[in-house]
Amino acid sequence: MFYKHFKGKFYQTVTEALDTTTEEVVVIYRTLYASDFAWFTRPAAEFYGEKELADGTRVKRFTPVEKDQLPNEVQEYLAMHPVQSFQ
Repeated sequence: MFYKHFKGKFYQTVTEALDTTTEEVVVIYRTLYASDFAWFTRPAAEFYGEKELADGTRVKRFTPVEKDQLPNEVQEYLAMHPVQSFQ
């Protein structure tokens, strides 16, 4: 699935996993732009939850986006950088 972060950049979730230290479910996701770090994890509750902005407004941290709604440059990046298998 594809998501737009509240700051405007796009990401692709790959799977959910268990953090064995905290026993929390985490989301494994990647950037859809050039970055020093392409892979991230975030607790699922935080990933799917809301963020309070400085002015007190609450927004979804990540909003789902359909693949065909991704900007052209993001679709080009995705085509050039497919998800590699973990196997």
